[in-house]
This record gives sequence, structure tokens and C-alpha cells, in this order.
Amino acid sequence: MRKTYLLLTSLIFCTLFGTDAHAGSPQGTAAPVPPQVMVPTSSKDKHGNTIEKSMAYVKSLQVKNGKLIVSLDYVQWFFGEAGAKAYRQDHPLEKEDYPMPYYIRNNSPKIRTFEVSPKASFTLQTNSIKDDNFNWNESVNTDTFKKFMLSKGIPYHLPFHIEVTNGIITKITEQYVP
Repeated sequence: MRKTYLLLTSLIFCTLFGTDAHAGSPQGTAAPVPPQVMVPTSSKDKHGNTIEKSMAYVKSLQVKNGKLIVSLDYVQWFFGEAGAKAYRQDHPLEKEDYPMPYYIRNNSPKIRTFEVSPKASFTLQTNSIKDDNFNWNESVNTDTFKKFMLSKGIPYHLPFHIEVTNGIITKITEQYVP
């Protein structure tokens, strides 16, 4: 029953929100589909730069000495059956089926603070409406990102994909959560 429910929920999610972040048109009119599992990673590029990728909640946003500073609470993202499995691991005594197609694990209280590069890219999913739908994968500037965050209230409990290069945020992408 649980697997059938999760499969059906995942299929409905994918049907409603597309299977490709750019399905339908070059502007990307379908909702981005999340990865099955997203946990923080770190690697080196061919130039020796340290590239960290994570998913996080934005805990604070401020400007200091003309630089945008963001504090983040890293989370782990699980989708589909991986979400149900992670939920069962974290809630072994729970008898109910997990009803969502995703699960967000936040088991570390550590807050990380980073400067945002002046050349950082920002992509939002729920900032504006286009043709009666969200304008998926909307590229915005720093000021629009700050206004978006302040309009949602901080801390904002929707996750963002964060890319950090050599300790400075270079990319922030809102993760759509149904």
C-alpha cells in the first residue's frame, strides 16, 4: 500500500509539474523536477577551485560593507521512494504512511555564513506568474532576489540549491516544493 501510494503521488507530481525543467518551451514552462537525493557535496574543478553544492534554508540575509551576506542551514532532500525511506529511518515508530513525494531532513543545527559573489546567478521558481503559471527558472538579479526573500520572510523554509566556489556563493536556485 505504501509503495503504491508513493508511486502514485510521485507520478501525479511528475505529471502535474513536468519531467524536465525546460519541458514545453525554451523559457522553461514546466516545474523543475528535483533529484532523487540531494546531500551536500564538495569537489575540485580542473582549475583547483573547491566547488561545494548543497541544499539549504536561508536563515538570514544582510548587506555588510556593500556585500550581500547569507546565512544558511544545510538540509538533505529526498524524493520519491528515497523520501519515504529517509522518513522511515528518522521516524521508526511512526505507523502512518508518509504522504509527500519528498522529505527534507534537517538534522544539523550548524549555520553557515557566506558572502555572495557580485556575479552570482539567482534562479527563482515562484517569483512571478507567466501565462497563469509560475515563471519557472526565472533568472533574476541580486536586488530582485533580496526583495523576493524579504517578501517571503526570513527564515524562509523552502530549500535552495546553493553553489559555493572557494567559500563564496556563486549560484542560488529556489527548489519548487509542491
